[in-house]
Amino acid sequence: YCEGLSEYDFTMRRIIWKALAKKVGNGLRIGAGVKFKHLETFSFGKNVFIGDSVHLQGRYDGEAYFGDGCWIGPQTFIDARCLKISSKVGLGPGVRILGSTHTGLPIEEPVIETDLEIKPVFIRENADIGTGSIILPGVKIGGGAIVGAGAVVNKDIKAFEVVAGVPAKTIKKR
Repeated sequence: YCEGLSEYDFTMRRIIWKALAKKVGNGLRIGAGVKFKHLETFSFGKNVFIGDSVHLQGRYDGEAYFGDGCWIGPQTFIDARCLKISSKVGLGPGVRILGSTHTGLPIEEPVIETDLEIKPVFIRENADIGTGSIILPGVKIGGGAIVGAGAVVNKDIKAFEVVAGVPAKTIKKR
């Protein structure tokens, strides 16, 4: 079970999530203080870990998928409007994944009142996203890639690339 939770609390969380989520594989571990919106749009593979104080924000017409063996670090925020995270992906503590942006049009309207543009985010198998990184809408991260701590990823990352910085730039291949 997760640190700080009794076996009873841990079991009750899994029962509730299995009832509310689209799909929940065996071995889901959910930390304390996890918040969610539109859990019915989420699918979780086997042995997924969700750390303490994670915020999963779905959308009524969206879809989010987490593959087998994913690890979501504490205090991560995921705007999961159209998201696919493949198996064995690690998200360090405090990662931010954004799936939408305001269009800003028409210009005479306040930006927060303009339409949302939803852009899918895909993270392929075995990738690792470092602590405090930000993944912007529409980004695809290739299998086995590494995103350094605190990086801001605003464009696609190829398989086995190691990126770091603001904005993220390739520093080497694995």
